[in-house]
Amino acid sequence: MASEPPAALTSAQLHALLDVLSHKETYREVESFKYPYAIKEYGYPFDLEQSKHKPPTYKPESSSPLLQLLLTRLILTVPGVGDLPPDFWPSKFQGLMTGLTDVDLSESYDKGALGTRKTLAALASVIHEAVTRGILGGVAKREGNIDLQKATYDTTQASELERAWNECVHELVHGNLADELFDHFIKTEDLESHSPAVAAAADYAILHLAALLHHILVLSSEGQYLVKLIQNVQNLMPYTMVRQTLRIGNAATMLNGMIRIFLAKMSVGAVTNWFGLTKDADDGMNLMQRIISLVLSWDASEFRRQADKIESTKDRPSKEHFAALRAHIALPREAHEEIRKVSLADKKSIIVAILDSSNPKLAASLTESQHQLCLEWYSAQLSVRDREELIKAFCKSQPDYLTEVMRDAASTYEPYIRSIHGSIDLRPHVTSMETFLNDLLETSKPKQVNTGSGGKWKMFGSEKVKGSSNNVETRPPSVEDYAAFLRRNRHLLYKYLHDFAKNCTDVRDKFRNWAKETVKNFVSASETTAADATGTGTRPGAAGAMSETLQDLFAQLSPETQQSVQASLDSHASYLSKLEDLSSQRMQRVLDAMKDRDSNSNTQKPDDKDDGKKNPTGRESGDGIDMSGPGVYLMRWEGLLDGTLITPATPQGAIRRGKDVKGEKAWGKTGPGGAKDGWDAGAIAREEESVVPDAPDVSAVVDALEEGFRKVVNEAVGKVGPPLTSTSTSTATAKVTDSASSSV
Repeated sequence: MASEPPAALTSAQLHALLDVLSHKETYREVESFKYPYAIKEYGYPFDLEQSKHKPPTYKPESSSPLLQLLLTRLILTVPGVGDLPPDFWPSKFQGLMTGLTDVDLSESYDKGALGTRKTLAALASVIHEAVTRGILGGVAKREGNIDLQKATYDTTQASELERAWNECVHELVHGNLADELFDHFIKTEDLESHSPAVAAAADYAILHLAALLHHILVLSSEGQYLVKLIQNVQNLMPYTMVRQTLRIGNAATMLNGMIRIFLAKMSVGAVTNWFGLTKDADDGMNLMQRIISLVLSWDASEFRRQADKIESTKDRPSKEHFAALRAHIALPREAHEEIRKVSLADKKSIIVAILDSSNPKLAASLTESQHQLCLEWYSAQLSVRDREELIKAFCKSQPDYLTEVMRDAASTYEPYIRSIHGSIDLRPHVTSMETFLNDLLETSKPKQVNTGSGGKWKMFGSEKVKGSSNNVETRPPSVEDYAAFLRRNRHLLYKYLHDFAKNCTDVRDKFRNWAKETVKNFVSASETTAADATGTGTRPGAAGAMSETLQDLFAQLSPETQQSVQASLDSHASYLSKLEDLSSQRMQRVLDAMKDRDSNSNTQKPDDKDDGKKNPTGRESGDGIDMSGPGVYLMRWEGLLDGTLITPATPQGAIRRGKDVKGEKAWGKTGPGGAKDGWDAGAIAREEESVVPDAPDVSAVVDALEEGFRKVVNEAVGKVGPPLTSTSTSTATAKVTDSASSSV
């Protein structure tokens, strides 16, 4: 009896399979960077042995192949990056990264809330996976050419903006759009005048960037805290001094002055180190480190103040409780992880697990209210320690890797800086940067809104504006606010790109060549069509160039495993389709709201027009419940955060997830001006996510194929290493160790 032919995946299943594997693998790699082994086992350009006395060795198969793929294909090829000193990556940059992993920064699990690092790391993961999927699968080539100059689009429709974006991406990869854009910026600073397609694609990009800013700064529980950090850094930036330095005509003198402003250290230790009287003595901080130190110190002081407040609260825990928790904070990483495992296994809070390990009587004596105070105190103290350790790593470490990294970068890019400084007056562009950030901060403030129908924003924690009539309340910034912000500031970027392309011919041509070579990384699926392996379940492009490889991996599974994998992939394909539809609906809502806003503005008198920042606004998303903007990746980002493990809120109880603490700040975090409130990000997020479908369980797919996928990606990376030089091949070429299985 003839055996049945091996099962084949449909194009929709292949698309879902690449999405699942890249999503899970990227986040695994990003999460691993909290451990020292991740940077050592990264492979090129980071040293496996971290030896200062012999050439670096690179792990042949990276433990983070997707991250390595992006770095080697896109980042290391940027003009100038290849000219960095040989010890930049394996010694200085790696030393800086290792220093950050060695300090064992706190986990969201212990703090009872989704922290800033977790939030931004998850965001970086979903953006990274989208790019690497493009490298692995490529962009399918269509039949026939697309004439972007003659194409027409209805820019009030989301589907039309998406079509314009896809056609521009296609022409970037398979056409000459990269060359055309460089040539266009040489002639004019009006990007949109290139073609209707580019104009519509620019609108598409603005809406997605606006949605990203809105999600980070408004919907995220960390949003107002991040706004405060940006504000603090902005207040410390020496813009006037930078502009004065840029007035110096001689490029070498100007660059030397700029380095002195940000990187020079004036201390006894710096002088004795320079003369060779001491080695690695504490030489103080430069201005850049002083800014970092001040911002983090102000932050730590606020957390310390909150912890002190708890210690003086009535019915507070005893000094013995605080002493046990403080002693645990000072323990090494291994002790922290062991207590975390106990907390997870026994389903008891991290506080009880710590106290039990110290003295079981301490845990038994805690009341419910005292337990809550301990959770808050512990979270605040962890935040203090995190900031103190970051200050040590960035500003007080010896060797001072941060300053060395910045000096090497400045030295390497000196020829580029000379060329740009000699061709462009950079002072207006520095002012543009300052203006842009100030406008961002202004846009991120609460807005006034007319709510005569009854204050629907009360459910999100808005308040009546003091001194205003009863029908005026505040609301969080909307996606439209950020879209308007980007639109009114885009000319700042366009003007710089025009000045650069027109005047800096040598540097421009280097970046032109890099751009043209870079897009070739996405051409691997140029002959891929929308054909379906089985004739059903079509998905344009499937997994692109990865389709055949993924089919082979799937064919190696047992029939029983194949069935469970296919069932999971069908569920995930349906899930992705729903997310794409929801993203399109949200984009259309934003477009409709912006159209209404423009209509309202046009009906006002010229001197009464809304400036978009201070005056009460008309109808827009801010007046309704729906707040989110477009972007499937934003919903995938929230999915990662929702799955984060969080300590139980009670002494004994179920382990919580990120979705259970959505909108809750780590204890002691405040917004601009010390405000602890503003709007209820958690209430908004929960309202928004009520229409987002739950992600299906794809553990069967991950368990069956993740190892094979990792090997495939390592093969895609190929053999990478430092470029050979004719003068010193033996020192430039590092040996590739055979100990691929070595681990820390």
